[in-house]
Amino acid sequence: MIELGHYCLIASLLVCAYGMMAAIAGGVRKSLPLVRSAENSIIAHFAILVVASLCLWYLLLSDNFLVRYVANYSATDIPTRFKFTAFWGGQEGSLLLWALVLSFFSFLVVVQNRHRNRDLMPYTAAVLLGTIGFFMLLLNFATNPFATLEFIPADGQGLNPLLQNYYMIIHPPILFLGYVGMTIPFAFAMGALISGRLDTSWLGTARRWTLVAWIFLTFGFTLGGMWAYEELGWGGYWAWDPVENASFMPWLIATAFLHSVMITEKKGMLRIWNFVLILVAFELSIFGTFITRSGIISSVHSFALSSVGPYFVIFLALSSFVGVFWIVYRAKELHSEQRMKSFLSREASFLLNNLLFVSICFAIFWGTVFPILSEWVQGEKITVSAPFFNAVNLPLGLALLILTGVCPLIAWRKASAKNFRRNFLTPLLVGFLSSVAVVAVGVRDLIPVLFFSACGFVTMTMINEFYKGARARQTIRPSGFLVALRDLTLMNKRRYGGFIIHIGVVLVFVGIIGSSFFQSEELFTVNNGEEFTIGDYTLRFEQLTFRVDPEKEVVSAHIDIFKDGQKIDEIYPQKHFHFKSEQPMTEVKIRSTLKEDLYMVLSGWDEEGQQATFHVFINPLVQLIWIGIGIMVLGGMFVLIPNKKLGPAVALKGRPAQEVRDKAA
Repeated sequence: MIELGHYCLIASLLVCAYGMMAAIAGGVRKSLPLVRSAENSIIAHFAILVVASLCLWYLLLSDNFLVRYVANYSATDIPTRFKFTAFWGGQEGSLLLWALVLSFFSFLVVVQNRHRNRDLMPYTAAVLLGTIGFFMLLLNFATNPFATLEFIPADGQGLNPLLQNYYMIIHPPILFLGYVGMTIPFAFAMGALISGRLDTSWLGTARRWTLVAWIFLTFGFTLGGMWAYEELGWGGYWAWDPVENASFMPWLIATAFLHSVMITEKKGMLRIWNFVLILVAFELSIFGTFITRSGIISSVHSFALSSVGPYFVIFLALSSFVGVFWIVYRAKELHSEQRMKSFLSREASFLLNNLLFVSICFAIFWGTVFPILSEWVQGEKITVSAPFFNAVNLPLGLALLILTGVCPLIAWRKASAKNFRRNFLTPLLVGFLSSVAVVAVGVRDLIPVLFFSACGFVTMTMINEFYKGARARQTIRPSGFLVALRDLTLMNKRRYGGFIIHIGVVLVFVGIIGSSFFQSEELFTVNNGEEFTIGDYTLRFEQLTFRVDPEKEVVSAHIDIFKDGQKIDEIYPQKHFHFKSEQPMTEVKIRSTLKEDLYMVLSGWDEEGQQATFHVFINPLVQLIWIGIGIMVLGGMFVLIPNKKLGPAVALKGRPAQEVRDKAA
């Protein structure tokens, strides 16, 4: 199995090299057989990498410690499910997973485009094979997962205890699907630029693949946040860690592209901008992989310092140069004849939306790389912490939230005073009443008041859009309101799926503001049987128990929870000490409700076990974050479903049927 896996990696590199040359030659010579041969190389490469991956899984599950990767990330005493996930627990395996996922996506592209986008496919295939080939170079020469030791150890070191968590079973592969997915729109964009097919035909495919990547990124970094919230014991879910930022930055640029592409399809504007956004999103996905696996940044998520850094730097520089070259080369052909008519228009609001996304991304990028730059320039690493990111991104986030409500309401080309009165009056009133309501319940801080007011404004705009659309649909085909609402969403999933996503965004903002500005935190040191109070909760520390398992020692505290004099629950925060890694682990216990989370950490205890210290948090509205992101993911999946065809329109009240149909759409 070791030899088979090794030979598969060599064969994969050779197939990539051949396929890329065949694709380029086929595109230049207009040779269909060569292009088909390149596409078949992608299919063959996927099959070879599947075999290589199965070999590594077999070696992990069979405890073959002759393989260095297995010895470093697996052990005989860890559960089988974590031996399986050890595949992506280390650098070599995670890079093989990257290549496997990209190979699978490339296979799907070939299958989907056997009879479509034929002018683009030679160069699209070449870009895909070139990117895969880069990872195959890494796997063959820098970080081979099938490298062996000179001796066979009795046991392996085992997977990092932090990664022995159910979120880690799915978080890395889901996040990789998002990272890797950004390669596909980049490949189609390059195919359009190199082939000279600069109409909007490629945009539909690029938009759908970007949305797929966006969904996986959204789900992926949310799972990472949930893991951090439950596993690290610091009371939060997002710390502006460099690796967290690395997954968030391509998400921001992808979101900007998904908005700007609507302007291109509707008005033919922002054509160069779309290519730039796709290039930046791709480069950021590679950059995120680079900073995680090169070891140049300090993060709980990153791997140790390794030799792959220079490879990534060269690939980032080369791919950026190629992308910029072709954008500049085609710039004259990409200029749009359309010009923005007014700053008070939907086009302008979408452009401002894009600029805000890019500004937030740039601020995060600067804060992420500044420690690296400071160390290179001054020899001293200056850390940029959460206050910087919060100070910069809070006002930008507020402006972006407000625009979420403005964009659907404002008219194309130029908004009139009548448009403003008709569309904005009610949402603005609801936004004002929201601010009054939060002030009435005791909120005095200006930032939460502004955010909650903006959330009320945006929510009302979404309700308005669904209501007006359903009423217009009723004029086309008389039916009940709910039936009209259902038909409306099914016939225009892209528009109304976007509104569903925006509803999720509002819930996320409510949860973030609630948990950030109204968190309660206390540190208690108490004796057995003693009670302590935080917020509306009275907690009683009953006892500590000690248990020794084969791989770890467990210290557990029994806590009874009371509210209004009644016992409502009991929880057991724990501390684990793993013998093999000599690493302590905090096992947080959380009592969650829609209103708030009671979050408990066992911080310490005396030798007799009669006294313990607890770090206790009350985090309001955290569950709204997870619910909101779930709605965003579902909304994105809804957009991917093809629209239901609109039935025959019925002319009512003397109005032309087509006019009514246009209004409903």
